[in-house]
Amino acid sequence: MTDLTVKQAVQADRDPDVLVWLARLQLATSGQISALGWPGDGDECKKRRLREVREAGLLEFVRTRRRTGHRLALYRLTPVGAVAAARLIGDDQVIRGVRLAATEGIHLEHRLQVNDTVLRLADCFGRDAVEVLLPHQRRLRWLISGGAWHEVTPDVVLVCRKADAALVIEYDRGLRSVDSVSLQLRRYREAAEQPDLPMWAGRSSIAYALHPPSPARASAILQAAAAAGLESRVVVVAVQDLALVVADAFAKTHAASPGPAPDPGLESPPIGAHF
Repeated sequence: MTDLTVKQAVQADRDPDVLVWLARLQLATSGQISALGWPGDGDECKKRRLREVREAGLLEFVRTRRRTGHRLALYRLTPVGAVAAARLIGDDQVIRGVRLAATEGIHLEHRLQVNDTVLRLADCFGRDAVEVLLPHQRRLRWLISGGAWHEVTPDVVLVCRKADAALVIEYDRGLRSVDSVSLQLRRYREAAEQPDLPMWAGRSSIAYALHPPSPARASAILQAAAAAGLESRVVVVAVQDLALVVADAFAKTHAASPGPAPDPGLESPPIGAHF
């Protein structure tokens, strides 16, 4: 494992949230990093702290071109930054997987919009109340007959610590074919039957967050879920209503446990399509 310099170790200790969040997101804009790492600081302070972390060699620019044609400066952890994040998290697998991220075209647009969704949920529920699983933690992979492998990797796996529950989130922009979504859902069904995979693979609800909202798309996804035998686990929702679905899923899991009553002002959406 790469050793950290004294400067890097001190900087990592000062700004641990930035490194941990970037390990979770893999790739992010300066605005996304600053909002998650230093939510209470002013703009100038955020710029200074981001510059200090970069100058310490813990993160780096990734300049890329978006589909709209203009260039965008993104950040990712450096190899040394990945080591620092791994030590902060206590998981050496972070070092291998944290720097693998799409940086071009449609994958970049998708990744950044997923990041925005994570940011909204973190703001809604509080950074200490929920955990976003690391990339290698949300990747599900299993051996099938004939020596081949099947796998499925959710866009986000959100864990609520109080409810001891997880929610799988798929950010759907309507670009994937229904056949592709159907295959994905069949993989989720297969994953639920694998005894060696994490418990959340078989028990968590799966939320498809649509952007833009589309009743026709929602209906097609729900039909695919029913065909895969997952109708009781799948919910389709507009992105702007995702926080309600997350709150509802966690509240139902936590309902039998003692704790504070849910906020009566937060109306829970029904399972199924919600727009």
